[in-house]
Amino acid sequence: MLTVEIKLHSAVTGKVTTLASGKIVNTGTGSPTQGNYIAVLRDASGREWRRVELTRFPRKRLLAWDLLYRALQKAVGDRNPTPKTAASVDFIVGSKDATPNNEANDDRPVTKPDCDSP
Repeated sequence: MLTVEIKLHSAVTGKVTTLASGKIVNTGTGSPTQGNYIAVLRDASGREWRRVELTRFPRKRLLAWDLLYRALQKAVGDRNPTPKTAASVDFIVGSKDATPNNEANDDRPVTKPDCDSP
């Protein structure tokens, strides 16, 4: 079983707060090279937030980080898109400012701030 905890360490108060936790448990099925897992993600109060099944994970070839990534990908999906995927989504839904070669206008400044000026 793998366990994951996300904790906030306050730089101001020094208090440590658990924001979320999770477990990835081997179901005992599969083969020596491919395993099946159940991932259970919990919120700060310990309530089950998501439960997903991962099948045929290549456990000899990939790392624990890959297993965690796949569990998060399946549980959360693409709800935190990158600017590139966000532009693609905007274009697909017909944003008036998006074109295949031009990202959607998202009101971010196009110039970088001058870090050397006072």
